[in-house]
Amino acid sequence: MPRTRVSFEMRQKARALRHISTKAESLLWNELRDLKPLGIKFRRQSPIGPYIADFACLAARLIVEVDGDAHETERGKRHDANRDAYLHSLGFTVLRVDEPDVIANAWHVAQTVKDRAEHLLGDPTRPLRGHPPLKGEGNVAPAIEETA
Repeated sequence: MPRTRVSFEMRQKARALRHISTKAESLLWNELRDLKPLGIKFRRQSPIGPYIADFACLAARLIVEVDGDAHETERGKRHDANRDAYLHSLGFTVLRVDEPDVIANAWHVAQTVKDRAEHLLGDPTRPLRGHPPLKGEGNVAPAIEETA
């Protein structure tokens, strides 16, 4: 994966976001941390280029976004489309989950994330972390919207 320059301000913003997470983000983070012994390590509020991902598993090139009401507006949908296109260009798969689903059952959402991460980690056609995506190999998966 090509390294992206992240400004000092963006790093500070990500650090601040870790301290003021939403209820859904906190619940999901508690579940995703439990996946670390399985070899699935997530970072939260991780800056990637000009964006901050809610959760990122760099080894699987998987980003998990918790979508609240702001993502349902036209402006939010346009922003998400641009963001997803940028992240896909870096070889990431973006998994979007709805905030109410996380609040209702964070464990179930985490199991869906775990299954997706295991699938991506076991896919031999996906490039390893640190390597750019292969052109024309179809290894950049489309955005996935799943609800738990």
